[in-house]
Amino acid sequence: MRAWCAWLVDQGYLPLDPAARVKLVGGEVGSKREGLSSSQVNALLRQAQLSRNPTRNYAIVQVLLQTGIRLSECSNLTFGDITFGERSGLLLIRAGKGNKVRSVPLNASAREALAIYVAPRLRVEKASIKTVAAKWPNPNSSAAFTPLWESQKGGALTSSAMGQLIADLVKAAGTLVPQETSAHTLRHTFARSYLAQYPGDVVGLATLLGHSSLDTTRLYSQPSVTQLTTRVEQLNINAYSR
Repeated sequence: MRAWCAWLVDQGYLPLDPAARVKLVGGEVGSKREGLSSSQVNALLRQAQLSRNPTRNYAIVQVLLQTGIRLSECSNLTFGDITFGERSGLLLIRAGKGNKVRSVPLNASAREALAIYVAPRLRVEKASIKTVAAKWPNPNSSAAFTPLWESQKGGALTSSAMGQLIADLVKAAGTLVPQETSAHTLRHTFARSYLAQYPGDVVGLATLLGHSSLDTTRLYSQPSVTQLTTRVEQLNINAYSR
């Protein structure tokens, strides 16, 4: 209404702006950055294992879920961007949002999924974190520049193709996974899970997510609409007669 009235004044239809003093209503009902529940995460992972390229798709979902990196950051990964060890791992995000570089730890769940996926490409017969770590390309070798994710035709998997892959998995999962789920939902899931286990560590989460402003990260500390609904439903005063 304010924009419309300003346009009317600008075009000469009104001498004065009647909406000049109209103020916007502030406040939020709850954070819109919803993540997936444990059962929904498991359903999505199971669907990835049932898909056409199960080891690759499962590894993609696990990496997105366990690191909170963006879809574009995930699709751009090469073997040289990953420090893959038996006891630890690290992703180097070379071109994050704003062209910022950061490192993100790679936990055992993500490393195991990656090990199973890349074992054939590294000519490892018995896939495990240990055997794949021993064969991981040297960062100074030509193999380090090889894209981590391969398409069906053997080329690099693009961001759009990876996004469509996630959408296909969500659709195939049906009612077990919210149909609006995207790769960014997995990022939200990681963020909320991190703060649930490490309450108050907004600075640490901001570092992992690559946020330049802590205000952006603090949104994850706000309860979601679903959480607020559950809490209100469980209030002691919620008693009614039949």
